[in-house]
Amino acid sequence: MKLYSGIKEKQDNIEEKLINVSYNSHNFNEIPPVIGIIIADQYGNTIAVYEYDDKEKSNYGPITSYLSDEDKNLLEIDLISMYFSSFKIFAGQTNIKNLSNLEIYGSNIKVQIHFLFEKFMIIAFLNSNTELIPKEKTEILKHFEERLIRFQYEFENFNETKARKILNSLEIKGKFWLKKFNNKYRERFREFYLKKSEIIERLVTEIEPIIQNELNEYLENIPEEIVKNLTKEIKNKIQDKLYYRSNAI
Repeated sequence: MKLYSGIKEKQDNIEEKLINVSYNSHNFNEIPPVIGIIIADQYGNTIAVYEYDDKEKSNYGPITSYLSDEDKNLLEIDLISMYFSSFKIFAGQTNIKNLSNLEIYGSNIKVQIHFLFEKFMIIAFLNSNTELIPKEKTEILKHFEERLIRFQYEFENFNETKARKILNSLEIKGKFWLKKFNNKYRERFREFYLKKSEIIERLVTEIEPIIQNELNEYLENIPEEIVKNLTKEIKNKIQDKLYYRSNAI
């Protein structure tokens, strides 16, 4: 029983190290999968903001902090949504018809913009390595579509005191929803990565005897210990390459 427990603990530690390496390679250790989401009207007026985390320090907001250089010049949320609304205005003034979404890529952050009901924008700020599957994209859009329909009056009259109270309540609930969404994304990423690691490990294990047989055939007069070490070195390089390629996908 102790032996099994020790093996299980060692395996868990290896898996944890693999996950940490993967998180670091995808920069999830510094930037969460989904940083935050802005709900704005078509003119760029910010109506509500979901943010993944709030640190206990003044003048801090996750979206503006990640978009600013070391928190030195924090941007105003309203300026962000107004800037992205210009894309919709540009589409309306040109021959770009039925613009439904846009995606802007950066090396650290990417932005997904969805235009809903011809009146609103959903501006999502993501880690540049975040790849949402169709189910996750649908979950995000459905969440906001339902709220825009249910609280249509409040979103259309967001400056009214009564509407503001309801929208503030939605923001608080939205932070919990976003935290849950990020946790689910991380868990899916973890399972997917471990599955890839398991496949790579199995492939490399199957390749190792093939490498050794080939080396034995072409290096007949070389000591067996050297051939074994060379086989191990080639196997490790192949494994590292496969891990690197899998992280890039």
